[in-house]
Amino acid sequence: MNESANFSNIHKFYDFINSLTTLGFDKSWRKLAAEKLNPGSVLDLGSGTGASYSDLINFDVTALDPDEQMLSLNKFDRKIVGKGEDLPFNENSFDNVLCCFVWRNISETEKAINEVYRVLKPGGKFILLDMTRPKNSILKIFHRIGTFILLHFIGLITINLKEYRFLHKSLDFYPQPEVHLAKNEYLSLDIKRTGLFDFVYLAVFTK
Repeated sequence: MNESANFSNIHKFYDFINSLTTLGFDKSWRKLAAEKLNPGSVLDLGSGTGASYSDLINFDVTALDPDEQMLSLNKFDRKIVGKGEDLPFNENSFDNVLCCFVWRNISETEKAINEVYRVLKPGGKFILLDMTRPKNSILKIFHRIGTFILLHFIGLITINLKEYRFLHKSLDFYPQPEVHLAKNEYLSLDIKRTGLFDFVYLAVFTK
């Protein structure tokens, strides 16, 4: 992926847009993702403004994000500026890594998958929740048209067209998750689809 976006420009709206593009179901899906976690410590990868805060209240959380402005709105006590491709932690540091709705914004996902594996303890869980395109080719066209109209409209009225155009394009950066995530070192991987046209996926990796 060669494109990038400056989410500092839209840090106050980012979670709202996730809610809009998931038709308001993002909160219930985040809760479902959190229910898959092991007890103990969690690295909230791409934590942003801390949208998963209420779901992780009973965990020892480290919030990591490359955008300092987004982290400034984050309620977690432990916040670190950093990227998924180069995690600033030792091996076997966390019982879990949680990543919600930001994976398609990571430039080198193969490297990030390996980095997550490195910092996870044996038996640890990597819970990955994100949006993609539907598998069905007809539904994929409708989904692409719908997200184009919605995100470009929001970009125009907020005067941040570049960032919202990026979010639309990001849904096509990678192959379907069943293909994109298949090559890994983990002991197991389970992927389930949900949402309208099955455009949201929940991947559970076990080290």
